[in-house]
Amino acid sequence: MPLLEIKNLKVDFFSNGARLRAIDDVSLTMDAGETVCLVGESGCGKSVTALSIARLIPSPPAHYPAGEILLDKRDVLKMSNSELRGIRGAMVSYVFQEPGASLNPVFQIGSQIKEMLKLHRPKDATREEVLRLLALVGLPDPELRMANYPFEMSGGMQQRVMIAMALAAQPRLLVADEPTTALDVTIQAQILDLLKHLRNELGMAILLITHNLGIVGDMADRVAVMYAGQIVELAQAREMLRRPLHPYTKALIGSVPKLTDGQQRLTSIPGTVPSLGAFPPGCRFYPRCPSARPKCATTMPELVEIEKERWVRCLYAEPNP
Repeated sequence: MPLLEIKNLKVDFFSNGARLRAIDDVSLTMDAGETVCLVGESGCGKSVTALSIARLIPSPPAHYPAGEILLDKRDVLKMSNSELRGIRGAMVSYVFQEPGASLNPVFQIGSQIKEMLKLHRPKDATREEVLRLLALVGLPDPELRMANYPFEMSGGMQQRVMIAMALAAQPRLLVADEPTTALDVTIQAQILDLLKHLRNELGMAILLITHNLGIVGDMADRVAVMYAGQIVELAQAREMLRRPLHPYTKALIGSVPKLTDGQQRLTSIPGTVPSLGAFPPGCRFYPRCPSARPKCATTMPELVEIEKERWVRCLYAEPNP
């Protein structure tokens, strides 16, 4: 039984009297212990999809006109506020980018982690459990660190603290939204290795949101590529990287630097992601697609399983040999 099932989700935002669709017919499943990467450019709907899992987007301005979000077969979209408080943290926890903006600058690290424990596991809200969590995420000298304030720690240390706080409630699903964006390359690798280690040790599922396809092959079991509020390709990670089928996925992979003997010009994607309310009537990638045909301008493609465990939203995508 899947841990998470998102079925035909639609999310609208109200702005100046207009209803703008941000997420359009998104479906995605995740099993316990699985890592799924949600990739795409900024503005494609990745974070809105992730925040919707625990209904963290205020309503209004957000509105959910259709779809289901099932956590252990319970529909999040039908939960009361008290039921939502019960799953936030305990069932699904979040780690965001720029940890310094999420930590309270006037409280010590140990106090902030203990506050999470008091909320979700009051019997375990002890100094020993705080030290265990700090050690679990690889912070050196946990006794010293729990007395630190956020400004006394590096960005990498702050992100480890945020992961410790997310793990305090023992969630079954960890949503990591661009968790390495503000960190240098070496620290990025350490955080990603930590997430892999925690997934294997704790058996939790991870939804990793990123625009960096360079980390997908090493982290993900499956990849969902988003564009303009829709999933345009969904497949096993290694298979997608080996032979992408959607033109947008091909363009994203082509823009990743490669270690080759000679110099090679990176592929760029012309134009930008269309803004809400300005989606083209047919295929949303049509204005930027190098393989576009006249029919693409008027016909919206469906997300179709063109081979086993391989879904593509393109009128002309075909399985490769």
